[in-house]
Formats: sequence, structure tokens, C-alpha cells
Amino acid sequence: MPPAWPVLRAGLAAIPEGLVAETQAGPVGFTAVDSAGSIPLILVDPRAQRRGVGTHLLAGAADMLRASGISHVQAGSGGPSYIWPGVPHDIPGALAFFAACGWRYSHDVVDMVADLGGYRPPDLAGGDPARPLVSLSRAVLTDGEAVLAFEEATFPSWAQWFQTPGEAILVARDSNGGIAGTLLFDGPGADSVYASMLGPAVGTIACVGVAPRLHGLGIGTALVVHASQLLSQAGTRACHIGWTTRASFYGRCGYQPWRRYAMLSRII
Repeated sequence: MPPAWPVLRAGLAAIPEGLVAETQAGPVGFTAVDSAGSIPLILVDPRAQRRGVGTHLLAGAADMLRASGISHVQAGSGGPSYIWPGVPHDIPGALAFFAACGWRYSHDVVDMVADLGGYRPPDLAGGDPARPLVSLSRAVLTDGEAVLAFEEATFPSWAQWFQTPGEAILVARDSNGGIAGTLLFDGPGADSVYASMLGPAVGTIACVGVAPRLHGLGIGTALVVHASQLLSQAGTRACHIGWTTRASFYGRCGYQPWRRYAMLSRII
């Protein structure tokens, strides 16, 4: 692993399958393969780089995915578990390597982090416009069907993460009691692949979504700020928000960019 990244053992443990490149002296490279249609990780011993090892590993991974009926593959990301959402910008040569192998760049995403020790809501211009519009509360067991219906109708790709309602879901309700927005949060001690980097008191916020008809009213900000307060009160310190293109939105809530990734893909 490069100096910017320690070995993420939790991420490695979640890898379902992959390929190893070996010489007579032993292993010189590895690639993970996720049947959801991604290559979560590829590593080549620095002493064996620039000898075609990585190229052969990518080709072998593509063959495995193609045999499973996959025709479009992503770098990073993955199914239920992933290490990186894309290719980290702070791994020298990684972007050039994928480009040379014919992978296409689409956009960047960022991970955001805030220290929630003594967290205070940001001083937002105009106050908190969402408060008169919505009430915020943790979801309880009886909210399960309504929360899942909201996700399936509004953010279907997130629905799988809302299967089990409970304290990890924050809900914004309008004046009629209907769901206006939702958010997932966990911590301290969240199940994060980055816990070894961010500390045992790590927290996470994910899947922040507001009904499209209510965009621009500050509801998303209210959700993130309230979740951050709850996490802070529970003892969370570093809080991680991953895989987002909305750095300015989370920045208003007190979060700062932590890591940046390039989203790359290829038709196989």
C-alpha cells in the first residue's frame, strides 16, 4: 500500500474473490473481483510494476466478470462492501495506469470528515428554514414500511440499506406526518472500513435524501446537522461521509474533504 493508505484489513476481509499473480519467487500482485460488476482493488508489488502484471490482472478480472454476464465494469465501488468508491487520487500513477488500459473517466467523488467532539451547528445565513417545515426523529420499528416505501419510490438504489429500521435511521416528516427525507447514521464505533484511520470512536452518515418536491428548503442540511449532534452527544469523534459529489453541501454542515477518487469504468 502507498504511504497515504495503511492496510485496511476490514476491507480486505470483505473481498469475495479475486486473482493472484505469482512468479517462482511468490505473489507479486492481486486484484479483487466483485460480481456486482466492479474491481474493488488491484495491487502490484512496486518491484514488479511496469512489467505488465497489472494489465494481465485487469484482463483476467474482466474475463471473470464477463463469464458472469457483466458487460460494464467499475473501478472501486462494488456491492454491499467496498474499499474505495473509485480510484484514489493519492496513489501515484493509478489514474494513468487505468487510462492506459482503456478505462474511461467520468467524474470525481469525495469523502468528507468532521471532528464531532463538541460539535456545534454551523451559523447558516437565514437561520434554519427547515425547522418550521419538518420534524426530525429517529425511526422506530413501526416506521419500517413507510421508510422503505419512501426509499423505493424516491431513491430505489438505496432501498436495500433501509431494510431494517431502527435508531440508525433519521426521518424528516412534514406537517402531515409524511416522510420528507431520510438519513442513515451510526456511531461511535461504526462499522467503517476506515476505522483504523479515523479511530475507534468513528461515526458515519450516509444516504441523505430529500423528496424532490422539497429540495432547496434546508431539509437535507437539517438532517445532517441533527445527525451530527446526536452522534457527537453519543461520543463520536471523527465522522465519515463517503462517496459524494456534494462537497459544498456537506461543507456547510461542518465537514471537510478527506479523500478524492476518480470514477472510472470500461465496457468489457
